[in-house]
Amino acid sequence: MRRLLVCVCVLLAFIAVMEARPKAAGDQKCKSGPVDLVFIIDGSRSVRPHEFETMRKFMIDIIHELDVGRDATRVGVVQYSSQVQNVFSLKDFTTHQQMVKAINEIIPLAQGTMTGLAIRYAMNVAFSTVEGARTNVPHVAVIVTDGRPQDRVAEVAAAARESGIEIYAVGVARADMTSLRAMASPPFEDHVFLVESFDLIHQFGLQFQDKLCKIDLCIESDHGCDHICESSPGSYQCLCLPGYTLNEDGKTCTAIDLCADGKHDCEQICISSPGSFTCDCNTGYTLNEDKRTCTMIDYCSFGNDSCEHECVSILNGFNCRCNEGYTLNEDKKTCTMIDYCSFGNDSCEHECVSVLQSFYCRCNEGYTLNEDETTCTMIDYCSFGNDSCEHECVSILNGFSCRCKEGYTLNEDKKTCTMIDYCSFGNDSCEHECVSVLNGFFCRCKEGYTLNEDKKTCTMIDYCSFGNDSCEHECVSILNGFNCRCKEGYTLNEDKKTCTMIDYCTFGNHSCEHECVSVLNGFYCRCNEGYTLQEDGKTCQADNLCNVVEHGCEYQCVSTPGSYYCICPEGHLLQDDGKSCGSCRSSNIDLVLLIDGSKSVRPQNFELVKQFVNQVVDQLEVSGHGTRVGLVQYSSRVRTEFPLGMYKSKEEIKAAVMKVEYMEKGTMTGLALKHMVENSFSEAEGARALSRNVPRVGLVFTDGRSQDDITEWSKKAKEAGITMYAVGVGKAVEDELRQIASEPLDKHFFYTADFTAISQIAENLKLNVCAEESQGEIEVKNPCACESLVEFQQATMTTLNQLNQKLSAMTMRLEKLENQLLTRK
Repeated sequence: MRRLLVCVCVLLAFIAVMEARPKAAGDQKCKSGPVDLVFIIDGSRSVRPHEFETMRKFMIDIIHELDVGRDATRVGVVQYSSQVQNVFSLKDFTTHQQMVKAINEIIPLAQGTMTGLAIRYAMNVAFSTVEGARTNVPHVAVIVTDGRPQDRVAEVAAAARESGIEIYAVGVARADMTSLRAMASPPFEDHVFLVESFDLIHQFGLQFQDKLCKIDLCIESDHGCDHICESSPGSYQCLCLPGYTLNEDGKTCTAIDLCADGKHDCEQICISSPGSFTCDCNTGYTLNEDKRTCTMIDYCSFGNDSCEHECVSILNGFNCRCNEGYTLNEDKKTCTMIDYCSFGNDSCEHECVSVLQSFYCRCNEGYTLNEDETTCTMIDYCSFGNDSCEHECVSILNGFSCRCKEGYTLNEDKKTCTMIDYCSFGNDSCEHECVSVLNGFFCRCKEGYTLNEDKKTCTMIDYCSFGNDSCEHECVSILNGFNCRCKEGYTLNEDKKTCTMIDYCTFGNHSCEHECVSVLNGFYCRCNEGYTLQEDGKTCQADNLCNVVEHGCEYQCVSTPGSYYCICPEGHLLQDDGKSCGSCRSSNIDLVLLIDGSKSVRPQNFELVKQFVNQVVDQLEVSGHGTRVGLVQYSSRVRTEFPLGMYKSKEEIKAAVMKVEYMEKGTMTGLALKHMVENSFSEAEGARALSRNVPRVGLVFTDGRSQDDITEWSKKAKEAGITMYAVGVGKAVEDELRQIASEPLDKHFFYTADFTAISQIAENLKLNVCAEESQGEIEVKNPCACESLVEFQQATMTTLNQLNQKLSAMTMRLEKLENQLLTRK
C-alpha cells in the first residue's frame, strides 16, 4: 500500500505543472516520500524545436514540485531517438538547480523513434544500483512521445513492469494509443494520457494538484457519508458499518439482507437480521441440531396406527401399506392377496393359474408348455422316430404326414419321393439340348459351340479369342479351328500366318526421278541427299544452288529453297549489284534510344534528356535509306514513342522528341531491354532485314538502379548483333551500365553526376560502327567521276556474264532431265 501511494504521488507531482495553479509565495514543497523517477523523452525528428522546449519546461516544472535529495526523490533523464542518450543518472544531482541546468543543455537527437530500445535501457541501466537506483523505494518511469514506435515495445515493457518499474505513458498529437497502452502499467486510466499538442500537457496539473500534497479531506467535512468517512491520499471514500452495504450514491448505507441475497444455507425458512440470519421449518417438520436442516415428524412412532401389515409416515399423518403381493382393502387397514390372472396381462397362451405375488401358465391337452413358461407347442409325433418318411415328417395334431423336398413329388405310398423332370414340360426353349436338374433344368450345347449368357442359345467357339493363333495381322474363326488373313495392302506368306506389304515400286510405273519408296497401298518418290522433291512429287532440285551455279558473290553465297543470296563480312555492306561488298557508313544505321522516364528523373531534368536525344540526332544522316531512329521511354512499364520506320528526317524526329510526355513511376531497365530486342528491332517496326547488314545500335539512358534484372536481356541484345551504348547520370549504378555497354567500354560507356553535363556527353558520343571511317581513313569517291563510271560499267558487264553462265547451266540441266524422262517411257 505504501508503494502504491508513493507512485501515485509521483505521477501527480510530474503532471501538476506550475502554470496549472499559481501558489502563494510561502507554499512549501509537497512531501511525496522517497522515489526513483526517470523521464524517458522522445527526441526524434518529428518533435519540432518549440515542442521540445515545451517538453523541457514540462520536466522542469514537475521537478520544482518534488522534494529532491539524496534521501528524498532522485531524478534521472534519458533521451532517445534511433539511439539512447543518458542525460543524467539518478546518482548525478541532488538539487533543483543542477537538474534544471542539465535539462536546459539537452540537444535533440532528431532521428528515429526506437521507444522499445529506450525502455530496455531504462530497465537494464537507468534503474540499476550502479546508476543510483535504490532497492527499497518505488521505481517510476515517465515516457513522453509524439509518434508510433519503430520497434517492438510490448515485450520489453512487460519485462520492465515485471522488474518492478511502474510506467506512465504520456502521448502527444500523433502518438499511437495502442502503443501507449502496451507500454503503461495497469490500470490504464491512471497510467495512460493522450493530448492533442505539447502545449496542453500542463492541463493535467489542475486535476491532480490537491492529490499531490496528501490533504485529509475527512477532517474538513463528513462529505455526506451515512456511517464512516475514510481519507486516502488526496481523496476520501465512504464506508458502512458491518452488516451494511454502500449504495450507488457512494454515501448512504443499506442493511445487508443475507436471506434475500441467497447467502444462507437454511433448508426451508430464512429469518433475516442486519448482516445475519436464523433458520426455521415448515409445519409438520422439526429443526435439526445443526440449526439449518429439517426432518418430517414420524406419526407412526406414536403406536396408534392399527395397520394389518405396515405403517408409513407422511406429512402431518400416516398411511397403511400392504406387503408385496397384497392390495389394501377399502378400510385402508387390512390386506388381500392380488389375483394376477385377473389383470388380463398374464400373456398365457392357454390357461392362467394365480399364486402369491405371481401366476403360472398351463396348456390344453395335446400340447406341452414351452421354456418361456407362457406359450404352448403341439406335441411332435415325428420326433418319436417311427415315421419312415424318405424326406421330411410333418407333425399334425395327434399324428404326422410325409412331405417331399422342393423339386420332388410324393409317390403313391405317401412316404417315398421322385425328382420332378422339368424338361418334360416342353417349355425349356433350349437351342440344342435340355438337361433336368433339381428344381429346374439347364441347356447344353453341341460340340464346337459354347452356351451364351442367356443360358439357352449357342454360339460357335471363337478359337481366335484364345490368343494362340499366331496370326501376324488378323485371325478368322471357323468351326473347330481358324484361318489367318492379312490387312489391305498386304499378302499372306506361305506359312499362312505372316504378311508382307505389297511393293508397288516393283510394278515399274512410279516415274520417280531419283528413288521410289513403297508405302502401304502405294508409293512415294524420294530425292538423293542434297536435293529437294518438287511440287509434282517426282522430280528433284538441288538444295544448295551455291554449289551448282555461278553465283558471283564477292564474299559468301547463302542458299535458300530454290534460290540464293550474297552476304558481306562484318563491317561491310552489300552493294546495289547484290554481289559485291563495300565499307560500311555511319550514315546508314538503325538506332533505338531507351530513355529513363522514372520518378527520380524529375520533370525539369526530363526536358534536358530530350535535348540530349536531339543532340545525338543532330550528328546523324537521317533518311529512309540512311540512318533510322526509334525512341522508347520506360519506367514501371515500356512505351514506344515512335518506331524506326516512322520518321524520315531530323526535323520530324526532333519535333516528335519534344512532344514526348514524362511517364514517372519505377525503373524497369531489364523490361525495356527485352522490349527493344523483341520489338524495336523487328521489321514490323521499321528495322531493316539482317541480310542487308545494316548496323543495329541501342543507346540506354538512365539515372538510377534498375528495379529488375538486366543480365539476361543485356546479353541477348549483344548476341542479337546490337551495338549497345550506356549513358548514366546521378544515382545510376556503374556496374549495371558496364553490363549493358558493348566492348570496348571506354567507347560505349559514359557517366556524369549532373544532368547539366549530359550535353557534353552528346558532343563526345560517336555512334560510328566503322572506326576507320570516323577517323577519315576511307576515301569517298564522287559517283559521277569518270573513274567511277568506268568501274560501274565493268561491274555491270561482269554481272551480265555471270547471268549468262547461269542460264547456260540451267538449260543443260533441263535438257538432261528431258532425256531421262524420254528414256523411262
